[in-house]
Amino acid sequence: MNTKEFSNEFDILYNSIASMSAPALDEYEKSVFLTKAQLEIVKVNNGPMNKYRESFEGSDKRRADLRELIVDYKVIPKEITTGIEPVTYLVDLPKDLFLIKYEAAFYTKEGCDDRIEIQVIPVKYDEYHENKRNPFRRPTETSGFRLDIQSSKGNKQAELIVSQKPEIYQMRYIKYPTPIILTDLDGFSTEVLSIDGIQSETECMLDKELHREILDRAVELAMVAYRQEQAQIENQSNQFNN
Repeated sequence: MNTKEFSNEFDILYNSIASMSAPALDEYEKSVFLTKAQLEIVKVNNGPMNKYRESFEGSDKRRADLRELIVDYKVIPKEITTGIEPVTYLVDLPKDLFLIKYEAAFYTKEGCDDRIEIQVIPVKYDEYHENKRNPFRRPTETSGFRLDIQSSKGNKQAELIVSQKPEIYQMRYIKYPTPIILTDLDGFSTEVLSIDGIQSETECMLDKELHREILDRAVELAMVAYRQEQAQIENQSNQFNN
């Protein structure tokens, strides 16, 4: 479904369920709802269980639905002595990171030819502080922790707490999908409009099997927003009359 088809079918669905008093939506407003719906659906389809009651890895269809968003990433960790422990390792994370599906660090043990995998487990700060003195919850040769942090420049970073010096940190992740923008927004309004910093017309990058689901959810979001606005107006009117 291209942007023109998204726009036309959005209007048809919206008008079929909206009352005659519901305001028409312009291309920017429809783009906002479509982009929000797309992100919701990526999160749902990528969760441990979706409406089909299967995991992300559970079917070829689900992998195909999101294949355009799957990215492999490798980086060399940087040893630091100013972290949460005497020695930890800092890694830069991708700017378009949305959800991590797999991550690990690797090191080479003396006398071994093959790299050994360290399972990296994401933890929250309160979990780390609660367990850091527990010898049974400390990092081992094959497991460690990841704490998410943010650099002074606003970039995404992570601090690895591991017992071995990692040579490489590797992940496979789901990136943020680009927004669905139905028309060029430069000059569309007297305001400077963009979605996720993008102004140009942008097609949906996801598999076409998801397009109908995105469209239906976007119209639902538009109707919810309209009904909430109407309820607020009615509430304010009642307060004024009383």
